Amino acid sequence: MICAADGYQLSALYSEADQGAKGTAVISSATGVKKEFYINFGLFLVEQGYNVLLFDYRGIGGSAPRDLKSSPIFMHDWGIKDMNAVMRYLVETCGCVNITWIGHSIGAQLTGFIEHHHYIRKVVAINAAVGYWGYFPFPMNLGIWMMWYLVSPLMLRLYGYGKMRQIGWGEDLPRNALIEWRDWCTDPYYYRKYVNEALHTDRFYHFTGPVTAIYTSDDYIANDKTVSMMMQFFPNATVSIRKIWTSQYTRHKVGHTGLFRRKFKDSLWPLIVESMQ
Repeated sequence: MICAADGYQLSALYSEADQGAKGTAVISSATGVKKEFYINFGLFLVEQGYNVLLFDYRGIGGSAPRDLKSSPIFMHDWGIKDMNAVMRYLVETCGCVNITWIGHSIGAQLTGFIEHHHYIRKVVAINAAVGYWGYFPFPMNLGIWMMWYLVSPLMLRLYGYGKMRQIGWGEDLPRNALIEWRDWCTDPYYYRKYVNEALHTDRFYHFTGPVTAIYTSDDYIANDKTVSMMMQFFPNATVSIRKIWTSQYTRHKVGHTGLFRRKFKDSLWPLIVESMQ
């Protein structure tokens, strides 16, 4: 367990390389995805010589409270509180300084809230994109519109929290986290309003480290427009963007989350390791 500054206990897994680690990799999950989803990829990184830390955000998996309905957790807590707790643990408890932050979707989007970002050697952003529904292609954008304007309000009215498992959208979400996610994804500027409230600026100008953004060609969420827009939130970072044309590597669908599935160990995982260099 990792203890956040406010006392919240975060469930985590940590594994060390057998000999002379190249560095430490944090795998920061996408929204509603438990850390266990990334275990096989994490073990692959250990085989490549990295120490690896996986963790669940508050409200998710092993870090979820018993009652999501009355939970006060917001999505922004994952960046401001949880990511900072992980960094403090690695730097102050483990003595790590050579850290690669592998952020999947929201796991990269919120890295601008990390205070000790100077200890991060590189951020590898996997399918991290502005989530506004209107930037997605037809007809998928209609389904997402229905989620935010019809399904989620009904879900909150009936259950009082995000019953996401029922619709195949990952783990259930605390009420406030779902509301905030909906607010961001129905705004063409995504979370810029909240960034302004939290940091009194519209972008993460203080973040100056290297960021490699990787996105897959068959992910309608992370597309040519939305990935580029997300990277604009890090104007002073050294950003490189790489689009993986999945058909060149596999006949299987990859999509928004599939890149971390074990069947892509030999075809796609080496591309992520290459981007960590």
